[in-house]
Amino acid sequence: MEFVRPLEPILIIDDVQDIRNYLNQILTELGFEDILESRDFESAKTLIDEKSPNVIFLDIELPDTDGTEILEYLNDNYPHTHVVMCSGHNSLENVQNTWELGAKGFIAKPFNAKKVDTVMKRLELI
Repeated sequence: MEFVRPLEPILIIDDVQDIRNYLNQILTELGFEDILESRDFESAKTLIDEKSPNVIFLDIELPDTDGTEILEYLNDNYPHTHVVMCSGHNSLENVQNTWELGAKGFIAKPFNAKKVDTVMKRLELI
């Protein structure tokens, strides 16, 4: 018998408070409860080490580092974490690059509840 791996806790890493609030609201409405937030990678590292999130929504452009560098760090240190990249720049090259680096999803900003729900349902199947 195979058990479904829980998707929580969920960590949102984005430097824009309004985006973190909106994504947190969407996830809450979808029934998720254990949602963490961080505005940069430095503060996110502590949360990642302490809480071991199963899903991380990661902005590609952060003030202290590039999201792809964080993705590489996560792949090396937390290979079972599902990383969903978020960006306002959804060029084919950007999306392909994040997939090649190991992201399990990509959401273009501005996103909506339907896009987030679709990504979360896809992650449940992985």
